[in-house]
Amino acid sequence: MTTLKTAVFALTAALLPAPSAAQEDLSKIYSDAAAQWLDGRPEDAAGSLKYVVYRSSDQALNAAALRDLAALLAEAGKNGEALAYLLKAEILSPEDFFMQFEKGWNLLSLEKHQDARTAFEKALTLTADQDLSNQARFGLAIADAELSGPAASIEHLRSIYSRYPYLLSPAAQLISANFEKLKKRLHAVNFTKDALSYDPRNIQAEIDLARLYDEADFFVPAWQTYYTLSDLDPEEPFFTGKEKKLRKYVKGKIDNLLYWPRMAWPAHKDLLPADSGPRVKVGLYADRAGVPSLVNSFSFIATSDFDLVDTRLGKILSGKAGMQWTVAYDAMNRVYQIRDSMDSAAHTTSNSVRIVARPGGIILIKNPELLTASGVNRGDKEVAGELLALAREKGGFWLINETPLENLVAPVASSLSDGSKLLEHIKAVAVTVRTRLTRLSRLTTHESREYHLCDSQHCLPFNGLQAESAVAGNAARETKGETLQTGDALAPADIHRACGGITEGGTSDGGRPLPRMTPFNFYVHTVKSPPDGLLCLPEDKTTASDVYWTLLLNPKWIESRLNRKAKVGYLRAIIPLARDAHGRIKSLRFEGTAGSAVVEGQDAIAAALGAGALRSAAFSIRPLYKGKAPAFFLLRGIGTGDGKGLCLLGARGMAKARGAKYRDILNHYFPLYKVKNNR
Repeated sequence: MTTLKTAVFALTAALLPAPSAAQEDLSKIYSDAAAQWLDGRPEDAAGSLKYVVYRSSDQALNAAALRDLAALLAEAGKNGEALAYLLKAEILSPEDFFMQFEKGWNLLSLEKHQDARTAFEKALTLTADQDLSNQARFGLAIADAELSGPAASIEHLRSIYSRYPYLLSPAAQLISANFEKLKKRLHAVNFTKDALSYDPRNIQAEIDLARLYDEADFFVPAWQTYYTLSDLDPEEPFFTGKEKKLRKYVKGKIDNLLYWPRMAWPAHKDLLPADSGPRVKVGLYADRAGVPSLVNSFSFIATSDFDLVDTRLGKILSGKAGMQWTVAYDAMNRVYQIRDSMDSAAHTTSNSVRIVARPGGIILIKNPELLTASGVNRGDKEVAGELLALAREKGGFWLINETPLENLVAPVASSLSDGSKLLEHIKAVAVTVRTRLTRLSRLTTHESREYHLCDSQHCLPFNGLQAESAVAGNAARETKGETLQTGDALAPADIHRACGGITEGGTSDGGRPLPRMTPFNFYVHTVKSPPDGLLCLPEDKTTASDVYWTLLLNPKWIESRLNRKAKVGYLRAIIPLARDAHGRIKSLRFEGTAGSAVVEGQDAIAAALGAGALRSAAFSIRPLYKGKAPAFFLLRGIGTGDGKGLCLLGARGMAKARGAKYRDILNHYFPLYKVKNNR
């Protein structure tokens, strides 16, 4: 990092009287800098901004360029240089909260903790805005941890924790870290659990919790947490190693101590009504890429009599309703064994097997044993129609459910709606789900032609027919046959959880209007909390991490993920490159001691930063250094998902706050498409 003294000297030289700029349009150069930044050329943008600062005599333009330049430099970890430009900007805007606020963060990274505290304290005198005040107190708490010790830091953080819902998770994280320094490990455990309760996708809190459990000799909770981490990030050897080491403390069946739902008996008692609509094949227990996991064994109970069909030999036998059967792969003999309810061998084959329930019958899949799956919901699930155990060359089998598409609509809509009981909300979700499933079933979205859809996020998560709520069932029936179309074309019908204010298509959910897109303006946009009238904001603000989130990420784990594919060494900076018009990052450059790597696309960025747990790509980055290495990266983000199509929480807000009908909700999020009934 450039030293402060050198940076100030360079800036002083740059601010000497410049040649005449009469022939130049400096406003255009400033606008070009913003375009360069969005286009993924931060160094070019910084050069243009420096030129404006050097040449302009317009104080307003100069102040804007200085703020943007300081934001770009701070983001890249060039804190000394950023601070030099902030000192100049402070001369032009002495009462600007953000000048002091940004000074504080840069001074923290330069380990000038006393000066940082002074800057944050001054920032507090310059605003009555509670959002900004609490953000300043957050920085002040970090400075005081170094100056006055962990107890003083906890006092600042408790003030935030008790008053400000939008920093609950990171505040709990820091309170936990300070309690660790005070050797109060149980307090640290409890606050780390709180951090996860306020933001279940806070992967750093999950990692910290696993370590704390392990250090406190809470072996089973430590194993469960490391299992969760290894399931989320299976290529991380530390997580998988810890999980295997701690497994010896686990008594009983492992799956029973995890979070997979288990069912003793089918939830559906009655036969489903016949449906003459299109049938689809669904690959079950699919991974993030939409590929079904290899299943080694499973049990099943059918609610009706059923036939077992060997795909080469034909029908082999019939079974009675309510009896539990088992299908298992015998790896030694490379055959599939079917055992009846008395655990007697009923059939042995090397072929695929179909379980065909009577019309309307339900098949409950119990205790599926997956061979090498990670990130897959292994819970029991009910399906209707036929279940195919498709033999695979590598051993084991895929489970594929052939069923009327309509049977999927209500349970998927119910799962996406988080238990909502608002009929109009779920009707809007049901129409969107039906449209998306219909469209995907007609496309080639998977490499294998053995199935049309999968039950993972790759298509839409299907947890089984038992997930259907009564309201979702009514919503699906009342909208049966309805899809979103323009002419004969189905809408893409994308779905995301929370747009945070504005969808990718430009639909406003009552969020704060996007500012002119510049580095500083977008940064400020992520610092301020969402307005109270935002449709996707929950009434209970303590659960608002879907809409507004802050993460403190340890570089160690990011380095580990990156170094598996590209040797970057120890991480020094994370620099956003291209952004879209809404500020969502399209590519990131990771700079390390051994090299750099560019990661493109939301999924790849989420994988690198949080093993897939990152909520969205709409975030700002501020590194906080200790010496020459970052202690952590501070991410402030907006929304959950890619912002495309239906905002699930926004749709709920429309139904609840405005009493909107489902067609009005759909018209709001899909203005180019109309609801058509295809029955």
